[in-house]
Amino acid sequence: MKKNQKSKPKNKDFKRIIAAVDGSKISKQVAKKAIDLAKNTGVDVIALYVIQEPDAVYPELSTMYPDAITLMKKEGRSYLDKVKKMGSTMGVNVKTKIAMGYPDQEIINEADKNDLIVMGCKGKSALKEILMGSVCEKVMHHSTSPVMIVR
Repeated sequence: MKKNQKSKPKNKDFKRIIAAVDGSKISKQVAKKAIDLAKNTGVDVIALYVIQEPDAVYPELSTMYPDAITLMKKEGRSYLDKVKKMGSTMGVNVKTKIAMGYPDQEIINEADKNDLIVMGCKGKSALKEILMGSVCEKVMHHSTSPVMIVR
């Protein structure tokens, strides 16, 4: 290696970083943290945007608003493009992916045991937390991958 040539750091703990983003305020911090980590470790980032299928939660949504999924995909693509640009600015390869389903399951399914999941955790009321649980809690308890929570 030449004297002025910098080598990319190699990471032995994980091979990719899965940044679970949803366009929220905390999501920008998640993307930045994931990209910073990737820059320091030399791994790629997969920015994952999950659209919850309306049929599972609100079946009437797909009949009342047939273009709802198209609009959600457009919003997701727009946000992922911003994350990709953020990575490009910092010299990090960011691949993007939109998935449909339950967010916790899609995040877990995307990650291998050798990946690091970086995600935000939004505060919820105690009652709602007991009844539904949060996406980050479900991912933390059911993923075989390490999980980093950005508050």
